[in-house]
Amino acid sequence: MIGHAATFVLALALGTATVAPAYAQTVPPSYGTPPPAGSAPPNAQGAPYGAQPPYGAPPPPGAYPPYGAPPQYGAPPPYAVPTAYGYAPTPTRSGLEVGILYGTAALYGVGVGVWLGAELDIDDPATFLIFPAVLGIAAPAGVYFADRPFRRGVPAAITAGIALGAGEGFGIANLQHVTADDEDAWGFRGFARATLLGATLGGIGGAVVGVAQEPSPKLSLFVSTGALWGSAIGAMYGYGATRAGIGYSRANDGAALGGLIGYNTGLLVAGALSTVYVPSYTSIGWMWAGGAIGFAASLPVYLFYLGDDGPPAKRGLIFSATATLLGVGAAALFTSGTRDAAAVPGASFAKTLMVHPVGLPGGMGVGLSGQL
Repeated sequence: MIGHAATFVLALALGTATVAPAYAQTVPPSYGTPPPAGSAPPNAQGAPYGAQPPYGAPPPPGAYPPYGAPPQYGAPPPYAVPTAYGYAPTPTRSGLEVGILYGTAALYGVGVGVWLGAELDIDDPATFLIFPAVLGIAAPAGVYFADRPFRRGVPAAITAGIALGAGEGFGIANLQHVTADDEDAWGFRGFARATLLGATLGGIGGAVVGVAQEPSPKLSLFVSTGALWGSAIGAMYGYGATRAGIGYSRANDGAALGGLIGYNTGLLVAGALSTVYVPSYTSIGWMWAGGAIGFAASLPVYLFYLGDDGPPAKRGLIFSATATLLGVGAAALFTSGTRDAAAVPGASFAKTLMVHPVGLPGGMGVGLSGQL
């Protein structure tokens, strides 16, 4: 009996000795306790490998960067836009910007079709309109397939290039038309050729500048409107400075010459300013308002030309041109520090985004593109 009891106690003791260490290895150490001697080193949070913090416990200090801190990925990419979370890729064009290019491309296609009809001397209206209709759809379709999408500023640069080139060609053709004899005048074909050639070269130049520099759409609008301001002011100077008693047809020569000189002067001045200054849409709008206010303020000057014994009333255009130029310049100076407000639905009724010349029979008009 004694021998069997001793054997049982010894077996129980041996079983306890062999089971206890195995059980101890399955219990993970508590979070934050120092590891036993000879175990693996702790991880970056200070806890032994395999240990898990209690559910809902806050992360250790330094585990994550503070909220809102920009990630450190090295130097920012070129043309990147700083944001609250670091640097974002260069933005793509807006729908409105490429939409204006669609409209410009459609007008360009219609112009090419009109030029083809004139060159082919098509007299039947139904046949003549086929080319403008087809190309008026094909040109914006080409923009659709080329847009993958464009970078911001590229469509506006192309649009401005087409408009400025067309205005240049039209101005040259108009000057030739009013100064040449009837038998030497270019006629409608000359207008179509000059305008189309200028628009094509301008569009190519705008595409090169847009892809290479990605200028702000505000710069494209500023340069385009600068050329239009110069054309209008130059035409007023040219017409008002002509001799008295020469008639409208002769005085129109001075208006055409002054308009072409003013067009290129405004283009060069606005282009030079765009290298150091990016105006806001608000500032450009005030420039238009300033020019209109200046011209309106000059109208009373024509009251002094009533009567037959004084200088011709067309001299008043010299003062009107000066007042218009002063109005544009004053508005540009006083609004040079303004910034465009964030877009708020319903905050404004309309916004003008692009101004471009439009060819009209016997003259030139102004087209406005914008957002309602």
